[in-house]
Amino acid sequence: MKPYWPSQYTPLDFALPDAAIAKEPIFPPDHARLLVIHRETQKITHDYFFNVGKYLNAHDSIFFNATRVEERRAKIVRKKSEKIFDCIFLKEVQADFLTHSPNTHRVWQVLLRNTRRIKEGEFFFAQRDTTCSFTFHRKNNLLYLIANKELTANVFTQIGQMPIPPYMERDAEEKDIATYQNFFLEKILEKEKIKGSAASPTASLHFTRELFKNLQNANIQFFPVCLDIGYGTFAPLTQENFLEKKLHAEHFFIPKGTVESFNSARRRIVLGTTALRAIISWQRYGVLEGETSLFITPEEKFEKIDGLITNFHLPQSSLLLLTAAFCGSTLLKHAYEEAIKNGYRFYSYGDAMLIL
Repeated sequence: MKPYWPSQYTPLDFALPDAAIAKEPIFPPDHARLLVIHRETQKITHDYFFNVGKYLNAHDSIFFNATRVEERRAKIVRKKSEKIFDCIFLKEVQADFLTHSPNTHRVWQVLLRNTRRIKEGEFFFAQRDTTCSFTFHRKNNLLYLIANKELTANVFTQIGQMPIPPYMERDAEEKDIATYQNFFLEKILEKEKIKGSAASPTASLHFTRELFKNLQNANIQFFPVCLDIGYGTFAPLTQENFLEKKLHAEHFFIPKGTVESFNSARRRIVLGTTALRAIISWQRYGVLEGETSLFITPEEKFEKIDGLITNFHLPQSSLLLLTAAFCGSTLLKHAYEEAIKNGYRFYSYGDAMLIL
């Protein structure tokens, strides 16, 4: 389906110079710039992420995404033509979803380009490990691969690389294994609830051990949620998304201890739009674990959310609309204009904003 952006959101659209796209991480990570938005006064200030504690209070509660980023970007080879495809393994789906699949833990929804000529049932194999093979399937305009073995995190390490976004225009390198991994990786008691992600919760990438320790020493508390990031987070929006008010589903989990801490917190700061999506899903669905297809647009309001730390998002994206719903469209538009004018770095390896 064609990308779609309704006319009422045209003021939120923006053009970004290529030079503003961060294609490499900054070091140290907390030296990223920080744009601070004060919603009540409409004031915007400029700072650095290592100073984020200046804007937080003792006993603030920060809710973060504890998902694990897996090396799910793999080169796979079409057996028929030996052509190499860049494949992102988004999420595992139920084996009976494709009625002719007898296997469990082997059916994956994937992103592949230029598949028009690929036929149902064609074979592929991993470029890095030819013993790992796949069968291609298409259903309801979505693409699937059935693997000949269970695809664990260790298998993805063998056949894949970190799934850095395509706009970086390069393959992942050794350094990306550390720099694109979630700082809050598996900082959660219920590690078995994490299914793994095909993209990073990038607001976490600005943290260092020293900054984390300093914030804890300032009596700022941290609590985990989990949203396993897949297609719903970064897919281009279509008219169907707006008509149905849904995105492709992603798994979320909220620990009971986090629920108790959230309900009793003095001030709630959410680290990243994926953590925010998990929390809103819990609030609206009334369950602590499930699949969320929530699509938040700027007309909506949130309950009990006092602040949001997030990166600068792609134009015409669901994450931009989600951020606008919390910040307010006019103020967010102004903030993005300020960021572009002042040379902020955008997207996954870019700078951050704090909205209060």
